[in-house]
Amino acid sequence: EIGTDHSGIMVLDTDFKAGTPFAKFTSPTKDTILEIGLTPNRPDAACHAGTARDLTAVTGEMLDIPVSEVESSKVNTSGHPSVKISIENHDLCTRYVGIVVKDVAYAESPAWVQARLKSIGLRPRNAIVDATNYVLHELGQPLHAFDLDTLSGNEIVVKTFDKEVNFTTLDEIERKVPAGTLFICDKQKPVALAGIMGGMNSEICESTTNILIESAWFEPVSIRKSSKNLTLQSDSSYRFERGVDPTITRKAAMRCARLIQEWCGGTIEFPVIDVNPVVFKPQTLNLRPERVNKVLGTDIEITRMVEILSRLGFAPVVKNTVIQCTIPGFRPDVSIEIDLIEEIARIYDYNKIGTTGRITFSRPPVLPYSETFLSQIREICSGLGLQEIYTNSLLPESVNLPGFDAELLVPTLNPISKDQAILRPSLLYGFLKSASWNFNRKLPGVQLFEVGHIFTKGDGTWIKGYNESRSLLIGVSGLKTIQHWNQKATAFTHADLKSICEVLFERLRLSDKVTQVINDESIVYSIKNKEIGTLTKVDTALCKKMDISHLVFVAEFNIDALIEETQRLNMLRYNAIPKFPPFEFDIAFEVDKNIMSNDLETVIRQESGQLLSNLHVFDVFEGKPLNDNKKSIAYRLWFLDKQRTLSSEDIEPIINRITSSLKKKYNASLRA
Repeated sequence: EIGTDHSGIMVLDTDFKAGTPFAKFTSPTKDTILEIGLTPNRPDAACHAGTARDLTAVTGEMLDIPVSEVESSKVNTSGHPSVKISIENHDLCTRYVGIVVKDVAYAESPAWVQARLKSIGLRPRNAIVDATNYVLHELGQPLHAFDLDTLSGNEIVVKTFDKEVNFTTLDEIERKVPAGTLFICDKQKPVALAGIMGGMNSEICESTTNILIESAWFEPVSIRKSSKNLTLQSDSSYRFERGVDPTITRKAAMRCARLIQEWCGGTIEFPVIDVNPVVFKPQTLNLRPERVNKVLGTDIEITRMVEILSRLGFAPVVKNTVIQCTIPGFRPDVSIEIDLIEEIARIYDYNKIGTTGRITFSRPPVLPYSETFLSQIREICSGLGLQEIYTNSLLPESVNLPGFDAELLVPTLNPISKDQAILRPSLLYGFLKSASWNFNRKLPGVQLFEVGHIFTKGDGTWIKGYNESRSLLIGVSGLKTIQHWNQKATAFTHADLKSICEVLFERLRLSDKVTQVINDESIVYSIKNKEIGTLTKVDTALCKKMDISHLVFVAEFNIDALIEETQRLNMLRYNAIPKFPPFEFDIAFEVDKNIMSNDLETVIRQESGQLLSNLHVFDVFEGKPLNDNKKSIAYRLWFLDKQRTLSSEDIEPIINRITSSLKKKYNASLRA
């Protein structure tokens, strides 16, 4: 495209000979366009000044950015007779600069400006709008020009609304803007979507003579949310949502004002309005030179590091053994020491960093016990034939789980839907939903487990008023075995799940620590009177509601409580193989039939002390010559001393204590 002038035939200079490229007439100077692949973390490079800064850091040339500071005597913090500016939402807008330019002439921008804008894909409009776009791409600071005469009350207010607002943007589309979106308003109405796009009601037109140049700093997250909600992204929002330099706001506005004055005439009115309720305070970082060379595998001198950082704008100062750097406002992506190391590496040139000629291996950090415990839990459950499931942590608002008061449930503030409105207080709902889904697809039975977080209202774990913990759920339902020619179909029972839990405790070495209270078809498991979990039969009505016709049995355990107990027990100690043989001793007791072998074993262990290394039952006998209400239990005991070989004289006192205690407690008698 040559231009918008279609008035007639273009007459060329006679100096041009036939065969001369037409581009030499339309663009007598050769131009080169460079395209760079810009990553999202580099907002400073989204402008020519930022790119030039990186190039000068490599080439060593001087950086010349065409901006200058406005004298403090020509700056006011609220306004002047032409316009007053105020900010209501200081958290969303920390700085707003306004410059009034009067008696401007509506005109086209110079040809060289239009050529530059076209080269980067922009369509020239008029000198005022072109000036804002030019400075935007030159310095990286988004700007906007208002027709001052269209602003009601000569006032600008930066604020949000608590309701939805209909607003027509410069692209002539009327949009429904959600509540909480930041607007630029005059005394009566919104005139621009802050950081995104101006409005039709204050745009620059041919009748414009007085303008207000806006230059501001808006909070990146709020601009990103607004842009996404409206599905509207502009050159301004692209930069604001990544973070612009809060220190160049006033300089960029003055640069734009002077360009407009140069191209359109007019008078820049002082004072410049600079409302800055939250002053930017740059962060300071310490860089260790030895750390740089250790990470990069280089031998860069400190003077070279300082030179690179200085050219990049970090104002380095060597203090003792560190380089103290001040992070400029145009580098919001630099926050830790490794970021500075990366800056040195890329300017030093990655290609100059040699290889060591050998492969080094780093030892991975030791995982915290809680992580290894979860892996152990998953391994045990998988080994028991259970399949792991992952279910949604959000439940329907109408959910009704047994044992949970509605007042303890945690609702979400902005639910995705009614089916995902409450944080789960238990893993039960997810299991039932998975079981139902499988049964509806003709699976005969399910045996599943899940590890996940649960939430209830309470004293507070991480956030005050809300408890969060990890839970393990094991559930079985349906058929354990299907019908075969040599067997009948059998269903999962309460006993099947109980045996799974017992194996779990055994693998975790908690068998002798866990106590259980049995109540009908439920079991409460505890350690030291502290409840760690329950095993229950799920209410039939709830199963029917979830479209499950089988009996369902679930056990749910508090993983944090299990971790607390097993962490103390799992400190394993290994002993050398004993040098001396064990002393083997068999003994049988006649007791009442209602006496449990485990009770007798407890007494035997207590009386034997540390010399007892092992024991087991090798015979149980009932019948003649014993009475009908009696039985005989025979034990084989192994005694071991690491320092010597034991004899019968060493064991006899122990056997006497065992016999005496069992006689006294269970009326047990020795059986020959």
